[in-house]
Amino acid sequence: MADIFQEVDDDLKKDKATAWWKRYGRYVIAVAVLLVAGTAGYQAWTAYDLNQRSERSDAYAEALALAAEPSSEAEALSNLSEIASNGDTYGMLASFEEARLLADADRTDEAVAIWDRIAAEQGNDQAFGSVATLLAVMHQVDDGDVASLKARLEPLAVPGSAFRPTATELLATLALRENDKQTARDLFTELADDLTAPAGIRARATQMIEALKD
Repeated sequence: MADIFQEVDDDLKKDKATAWWKRYGRYVIAVAVLLVAGTAGYQAWTAYDLNQRSERSDAYAEALALAAEPSSEAEALSNLSEIASNGDTYGMLASFEEARLLADADRTDEAVAIWDRIAAEQGNDQAFGSVATLLAVMHQVDDGDVASLKARLEPLAVPGSAFRPTATELLATLALRENDKQTARDLFTELADDLTAPAGIRARATQMIEALKD
């Protein structure tokens, strides 16, 4: 008797499976085809992407080589600008190098504009944006709008920020511009006592504390 019930149960399962396949089988096949096609497409894209990355890597290396030659500065800037327009990692690196060259050539406003663009662009790695902000502020610390610069630095000077020491040093420098020696002294003292801060920053902070003694 048990065998009969088992056979009936098996038949019902087969009937249900047949009915289900008739109803949904074509979708399963379609999904399978898409998966296969997608895998093949992904592999093709990966090969294409690797090739493109290799080409951009070569172009970036060539631009850096040109940048090392003072006589080729204009060509280097042109090449870096073209690479930067791609928007990928090499584009980001090219933007930083382009800004550096402009800053070295005393074209600070153009360099700051690039750093500001990097900091503002959506989708950038947070570290890239933070570094761009710091570079922009560094090159405006002597003559930029103090309130605006402080507003940009304060989010980077919070506890836990990898860029806190540098941001704090710049905030102290801006305090000196405002002749706020007490705030500057407090910030430099904070840096000098911060064992996690880079040695160079701590050393400069210690020197500034001595210089600010009444």
